[in-house]
Amino acid sequence: MALEAQVPVIPVAMIGTYEVQPPGKVFPKVGRVGVRFGKPLDFSQHYEDSRNVEVLRKVTNEIMQAIHKLSGQEYVDIYATNAKEILRKGKKIQDETSLIEGENK
Repeated sequence: MALEAQVPVIPVAMIGTYEVQPPGKVFPKVGRVGVRFGKPLDFSQHYEDSRNVEVLRKVTNEIMQAIHKLSGQEYVDIYATNAKEILRKGKKIQDETSLIEGENK
C-alpha cells in the first residue's frame, strides 16, 4: 500500500500490552502501555516495482525489522495465524523457519 501511495512508512511499536492484557484474558489489568515511533522508512527506489512479489517481501521484512528493533520483541518469521494454530496444538515454535517440535515443514 505504501509503495502504491508512494509514501514513507513510519514503524510503530506498542510496549507493555502483554503485561496489561495477556493473550486469552478478557479483562485488562491496570497498567501503562507505551507507543514508540521509528524514523520514516523511504522505499521510493521501489515505487516502480510496487507489484513485484520479491520487492514486497523485501519491504515487508525491512518494516518488520524496524518494528522488532522498536519493540524488543522476538521476531518470528511466520504469519500470526499459523503461529496461533501451532501454539493451540500445544507445540512450540522453534525458530524463524517455523520448524515445529517433532515436525518438519
